[in-house]
Amino acid sequence: MDRKRYEILEALPVYGPMYIAVSDNEEEFSSQGFAIRFYRMDETSWVANFKPGWSGLNEVHEFAGLPDLLIIAGGMCYIMNPEEAKPVAVFGLYYKGSLKIPDGRLVLYDLTRITVVEANCQYWDSERISWDGIKEIKLESNLVKGLAYDPTDNEDEWKTFILDLDTRKVTGGSYLLR
Repeated sequence: MDRKRYEILEALPVYGPMYIAVSDNEEEFSSQGFAIRFYRMDETSWVANFKPGWSGLNEVHEFAGLPDLLIIAGGMCYIMNPEEAKPVAVFGLYYKGSLKIPDGRLVLYDLTRITVVEANCQYWDSERISWDGIKEIKLESNLVKGLAYDPTDNEDEWKTFILDLDTRKVTGGSYLLR
């Protein structure tokens, strides 16, 4: 049986040990963020209050065979080992959505580009795809397809794009300075 590694909390606990504020710059903050209780191997637990980014995306992702978890707090990503109170890595700020790929990878998208988190928790960013918006993300074979917003085209504001996950090459999109 798999042991429980985390629990998403509705609010910060009012009793017990103080939560630990987790941010991108080790800054203390006291407002409610994305609260998660982590369970350590020694059966103790601790509560993290993650400083959120600039969107409403709150998720937790596990990666097969790895101790690390990916916490998305308001669009900001934290790679965390539940045994430690300090993030392994912090990236992003306003991810809007995610798409889990059957091979264990995770596709994240914000307003202008895509980030792929590999099955080993390493991550990479695509080149800029859009001026200011990405939607309708889907996976076909090893290609991420979607629409990129183009405010300069009055006839067709949404342009198709394709990101090849093997070559990391983008075709299409709306960002004109490529």
